[in-house]
Amino acid sequence: MERLLYQLFEGEYDITPKPDETQQQLYQKLLTAWNKVEDGLGQEFADHLGDLEGERENWQNYQYYRSGFILGARLMLEALGPGL
Repeated sequence: MERLLYQLFEGEYDITPKPDETQQQLYQKLLTAWNKVEDGLGQEFADHLGDLEGERENWQNYQYYRSGFILGARLMLEALGPGL
C-alpha cells in the first residue's frame, strides 16, 4: 500500500490496464474486420465509423470512471465510520 501511495503522490501511477492475451486476440480480429469494412465501404466511411466508435468508447470510459469514483467515495465514507 505504501508503494501505491508514493506512486500516486509522485504522479507515477499508471492507470492504463495492460492488455491480456484475450484482449490482444480480440484486437487482431477487430483490426481484420476494420480492414474488410475499409475495403468494402471506403476509407471515408471507415474513418467516420471509427470516430463514432471512439466517441462511444470515451463516453463509456467516463461513465466507468465516474462510477468508480463514486464507489471509492462511498467506501471512504464507510471506512471513516458513522461519526462524520
